[in-house]
Amino acid sequence: MRAEQRVRGAVLLVVAQVSLVTACSATVEDAGSNTDTGTEAEESTSSGTPGGGAPAPGTAVDLFACDLEPSCDLMVRHLGVEPLAATECAARLVLGGGTGVITSLDAPGPFIDETETLVIVLGDGTGLVQTRERHCLRDDGLCDADPPWEAPSRHQLCDLEVSSSVEEACAENLANECFWTPWDVTNCRDVEDSTCDEVAGRL
Repeated sequence: MRAEQRVRGAVLLVVAQVSLVTACSATVEDAGSNTDTGTEAEESTSSGTPGGGAPAPGTAVDLFACDLEPSCDLMVRHLGVEPLAATECAARLVLGGGTGVITSLDAPGPFIDETETLVIVLGDGTGLVQTRERHCLRDDGLCDADPPWEAPSRHQLCDLEVSSSVEEACAENLANECFWTPWDVTNCRDVEDSTCDEVAGRL
């Protein structure tokens, strides 16, 4: 009887030891799993880009500084557009299908309030366009006589459209009706910058 009790006691002891070992093993595995998860979360967080977004683009290439030879006289818009000979020259250049350079200045006043436009006529019905501005809008008019220009605009490719009536007027040499200005450009879209050498190579 005592021998049987001793055997049962030994069996119970072995079972308890096996259960204890299994429980400890599971606890160690869970702890390791939690550590790995935390590491992965940290790596995931550190891989992000703080702030997000791309850096702002730099200033566009200044085509006004390329020393391009204008094909027509500078036309100025104040009360009207002058000289009219410059607008006729521009119309014939656009209609002729050749290349060239057209310049204009929008100056409504009364003080220095100017927007200059440069159009590189590419000969395919489009033009490379850039503008720049300078302003002095103080009520007392006390500004520098020659304020600096602001940074020029992005380069744009625009359609150079001429109405059928203007085309007919140019063909018939009608005075003051053969008329085109850079303010007539349409369908403008931003394009990659061209260098001065690239522009000169297209003229």
